[in-house]
Amino acid sequence: MENQKFHVETELGEIKEAELITVVFIDNKEYAIYMIENDSGTVDILASYVVKDPEGYDTLVDIDNEDDRRKVIEFISDLIS
Repeated sequence: MENQKFHVETELGEIKEAELITVVFIDNKEYAIYMIENDSGTVDILASYVVKDPEGYDTLVDIDNEDDRRKVIEFISDLIS
């Protein structure tokens, strides 16, 4: 199975190619965990909420809740350790 790739906009406004690692549910909220290559040749692991747009397509939304952010960071730490 080919890895799912998509484009994301960074905080600096750059468009980068991202590769989906997994989609998880934590406390009834859906999150996409993905990675993007950075300029130093390593990768950054990021996460976003997965929400449906008005047409029913999945879209990624920044995680704006500190408690949700902490839960996702714990999940990612467990995933990579």
